[in-house]
Amino acid sequence: MTSRPDTLGFSIIELMIVVAIVGVLSVIALPSMRDTVVSSRMKSLSLDLYSSLALARSEAIKRNTGSVSMIATGGNWQNGWSVTCVDSGGSCGGSNVVLTVGDAVDSSISLSEANGITTITFNRDGRLATAATSLRIIYTANNAQVPMRCVELSVSGRPKTLVDTNATDSNGCN
Repeated sequence: MTSRPDTLGFSIIELMIVVAIVGVLSVIALPSMRDTVVSSRMKSLSLDLYSSLALARSEAIKRNTGSVSMIATGGNWQNGWSVTCVDSGGSCGGSNVVLTVGDAVDSSISLSEANGITTITFNRDGRLATAATSLRIIYTANNAQVPMRCVELSVSGRPKTLVDTNATDSNGCN
């Protein structure tokens, strides 16, 4: 008959060393993980804005009306937005129609429009009825590791997303 060894598993010293190593590694990795999460939120927001603008443009063309707008909630883009067909002459079926709603933006991110515009309206041909504009998405901690993102609209009405390359928020996405 063979005897069993007295020690099975880990000693308390070995377990404490592993916990200490995991703790040190997590302290080192946490700041870069936060930047990754914020960058992902900013990218998601820029894609939400892009899709809402594309929807508003396509609905204006489809309905053959110049009354489809993307409107900032409460006059502030930070509070969210809605894409709305404002009924004028029966173009929206007899009443205003809310096509989609964007949620309020997380407080760690700032969403603003470069010229203070709170309503973006599209003509029946898909062009902008308002001036060309740029929606800016900025990390409020002003961290150079997380570049600003922009959703720009030219007069043609076609949206595009950009990422700032020179880490200078004051001159837009370059």
